[in-house]
Parts: sequence; C-alpha cells; structure tokens
Amino acid sequence: MRLNRLAAAMSLAVSLSTIAAQAHAEGLEDQVERVLLITHENDHLKTVGIINQIHGLTHDGQPPRGVPKVFGTDYQAVSVGQKVSHDTPDRSCVNSSTAADAARLSGQPGGYIDGSGTPTEVLSYALDAVDADLGFIVEALRQQNLYESTLIIITAKHGQSPINPLKINKPGHFADLVAGLTAANSAETAAKNALNVANNCGSGPCGFAQDDDIALIWLQDQTQTANVAALINNHAQELFVDEVMASDDIKLKFNEPMHDHRTPDIIVQPQYGTVYTGSTKKNAEHGGFSFGDTNVGLIVSNPRLPAQTIKTLVLSSQVAPTILWSLGIDPKELKSVRVEGTKVLPSL
Repeated sequence: MRLNRLAAAMSLAVSLSTIAAQAHAEGLEDQVERVLLITHENDHLKTVGIINQIHGLTHDGQPPRGVPKVFGTDYQAVSVGQKVSHDTPDRSCVNSSTAADAARLSGQPGGYIDGSGTPTEVLSYALDAVDADLGFIVEALRQQNLYESTLIIITAKHGQSPINPLKINKPGHFADLVAGLTAANSAETAAKNALNVANNCGSGPCGFAQDDDIALIWLQDQTQTANVAALINNHAQELFVDEVMASDDIKLKFNEPMHDHRTPDIIVQPQYGTVYTGSTKKNAEHGGFSFGDTNVGLIVSNPRLPAQTIKTLVLSSQVAPTILWSLGIDPKELKSVRVEGTKVLPSL
C-alpha cells in the first residue's frame, strides 16, 4: 500500500552504536561508556530538534522553515546500557530531575541478566528512555495532523554480543595476543612482524589493526596476507579465533583489498563472547559477524498498516529503498539498489 500523502515521512534508524565505539583512545572510551544519563540527555536533544521540525521550525527552534519530508535521528542510550559494566554517573551533569535515577543506577551493572535477554535495571532505564522519546515524536505528529501520513521505521545498525554475561571473554587486544605467540618457524616470525608493523603504525601507509568483537587488519606488505592468515589459523586456540577471512574469502563479500584500501586484508571473527580488549568498563561490543551483532529488530509503522509479524528474512539495507518508495521516488535512483538488487521491505 502506497501512502497518498507523506509530507513528513520519517525514518528513525536507531543506531545502537556508542560514542565510545568511535573513540579509540581508551581514556575517552572508558569515560563515555559509564555515563548513561548523559547519553540519554544527548539523545533527548535530538528528540527536541525533531519535534521542532515537525512544528515547522528549524531544529533549534528558529522561525518556520516548513516541515521536512524526511526526519532521521539515532539514539545511543540503549547501546551504552547494553555495554556498560557498571554505570557511573557524572555528578557534574546530575540535576534535580535526574538525581533520583543517578542514585538508583550508580554502580549497577548494564547489559542483560541472562542468555534469554532479560535486561538489567540500567538497560531497562535506557529502553524506557528511548521509548519515551519516540512517544514524544509520535504525539507531536498527531498534534500537527501528520501521524496518518507518516511512515515510521525503527531499526538498529547492529546489535551487541555477547547477550549472556557469562559468555564474556576479554583476553586483551588481538595484536598483543599475536605478539605474545611463540613463532614455530621463519614464516610465522615474518607474519608476526608484519602484524606488528600494522599495529604500531602512527600515520601513513604502514597498515592498521583494529579490534573489538572482531579484528580487522590492513597490512603494509600485502604479500604477507596468506602468511599472517596461516599464523592466525595455526594459533586459533590461543587467539580465541573462530574464523579467518583473507584473500578469496574476503573477495566473496568485499572489494579486492589490493585495489580498494577500505577493505581489510584479513578479518578475524573470534569465538562468541570474546571481545579483544582489556577494558573493565564494558561487558559487550559490536562490529563482528556473530548472531548477537547481526540480528536486530525492525519495526515499520503507520495507522494504515495492519498489525502483523513478518517472519521473512529482511535486511536493514532495505530501509533506504523503502524510504524512497514511500516518497514516490524510484529506489533505483540509489546506485547500491541498482548494483545489489535491494528490494523494498515486504508487505507494505
């Protein structure tokens, strides 16, 4: 069913990635991952901006500019609530309206209680906070008589793993684990050196190593790719490795690393629950290919759509063409849709 009027079509692509995940400095990462209340306050500013736009103002409440065709935002509170090992509110940001919550959550664990996904009190707070913000947006749409003509899409860029806190394993950074291996021969010694160069690269084309619940490796000397992959496979047990992707395996899913420097030379998927870190501030992470990382919720809502659960496999990449379709724009205007044949979400 195509909506006749989408003066305010909305996509709430709710990204659960944290600010901390984008900050590689351990000090900054530790600081932001502990302050759920600050994260929610930042999320709420985005809500206020969207509500202003629904009322025809600019995001900061300046004189009317007209109502946008598409609204979009992301919320970070759930991600922080999932990942934080113990909430530590920043007292400088606590006020009269948040003091009770700060006291209640202080020192409490985040994430889930068990493998069934029962949220802790910290994560419940984050879920309730995001739910309330979405409710404010829906109410604003109703006030402006835009709710009936608005398609609302809520999803996530990724999940987190592990869900079960008993599964977490934090052995340290991947490159440090490799550096601690005893090389069995000269080929393994050369592979260790190649990864060490990448890990200690300050700037320039000398490689890069990045890890969380996956390890991505860009080598300065790409002729060492097979050697490094063999080293990792040979020591998979010591490195907590489940799967190694390199060479032909990489090219099945991504562009050729030799011709596209965005693609890592090697991708290491660790055993489920392993996060390559020594941080005590988080109990889950994202970025990998595990079930917890790659399976997320996706909700499409409009009063004209019948309530139903779609059990057909769908992808978050289908959100973009769905937005274009709902606005009366040919999804094939997107190059990725033409190249990959991405379909609009079903049953709309």
